[in-house]
Amino acid sequence: MSHNQADLFAQDDAERNTLSQSQRAAIRSRLEATLARLEATATFPWRDPLDAVHEENRFERDTELLGDEGARLWARFDKEMDRLHATQFAQEPHAAESTH
Repeated sequence: MSHNQADLFAQDDAERNTLSQSQRAAIRSRLEATLARLEATATFPWRDPLDAVHEENRFERDTELLGDEGARLWARFDKEMDRLHATQFAQEPHAAESTH
């Protein structure tokens, strides 16, 4: 019996997370596109904060697959999310004032 797929229950993370160069390139491209979109955005782009959480979870999962390179991308993402969250909280008091 030939095994082409890594053992999902393997104790060795390196064996379980082996990616081809094309898979790494696809993940890298997707992460870079997300970063470019966030860096170009002036204010918090999600209406529902849970959408931001889902985006963050997806991004983190993908960065973990890239090892050290992913850690650098995660640091950039984290910085952008901090900036965008700050714009969200800065907008809330103005919205509350306009209703009075």
